[in-house]
Amino acid sequence: MPASLIHSIGRYNPPPGATPEALVGRLDALLVLDRELREAGYAIHKEDGLYEADVLPGLALWQILFESPAGISRDMQRLLMLAVDTTVTTTVTELEALGAVGELGPWAEDTARSINALKRWIEVLREQLKTYQGNGEGFLLECHQAFPDFVFSNGFPDCLGTFKGDLNDFVAVIVSALVSLADDMPECMEQPTTQACMKAFSAKSGYETSMEGNADRKDALTFQFVGKDGTIRILCEPHIKLHCSARAGDSEYYFHRIYFSSAEHAEFEGKMLIGHIGEHL
Repeated sequence: MPASLIHSIGRYNPPPGATPEALVGRLDALLVLDRELREAGYAIHKEDGLYEADVLPGLALWQILFESPAGISRDMQRLLMLAVDTTVTTTVTELEALGAVGELGPWAEDTARSINALKRWIEVLREQLKTYQGNGEGFLLECHQAFPDFVFSNGFPDCLGTFKGDLNDFVAVIVSALVSLADDMPECMEQPTTQACMKAFSAKSGYETSMEGNADRKDALTFQFVGKDGTIRILCEPHIKLHCSARAGDSEYYFHRIYFSSAEHAEFEGKMLIGHIGEHL
């Protein structure tokens, strides 16, 4: 269920009282967001008929792109042309059939599908990912999109096949735990020790989290990651315990884990390393 971004006609239509000065500010913010989304690897579309959309009363988008309206600098004109022309033309209806849709544009910032920040788009992706139904490979691909600051080990997607039962029964539980890891762990990593970090994370997230107590098992919890200069082996000893599924009526107690590294690694600066998601190792 891929989620999609689109420059939509609805978000280019001006509200009552829109002014040229306000439009310039809105276009500037839109171009910054468009660049951030592209740099993060997200594909962007444009709605069929967008060039004819009025961005101000009597001023269509194509006029901004190909004429010289007052207040629009040549640099803004060039950047907006790049942002719009390099997108694939489609319709909102076609994208809705695939999954969630995020709409881009200079106006209508408060609609349910308006995306005004990279963080908001990531929230949409994570919420949709909770309903994923498919195989481990597809789930991993969508995890890359929803968690851009995570690096997954070479054990993926195979480890996702080690859940007791159907992976799809555990997707919502996995994603919820990963969201907590992404949102809560950075603050907890400020603690002086790993043990204190895990304790703080458990208290903040509500997930039972611990370290491996047996020093002889460190090799089993060391995973291979692809770095800039080749493969690197990194210990992922901390783990979140996943004891339930998301299947209605399922009361079984499970022994599934998310193994990760909460330490900073020079090769993966600013990233969270995920070694394994699946059976208890």
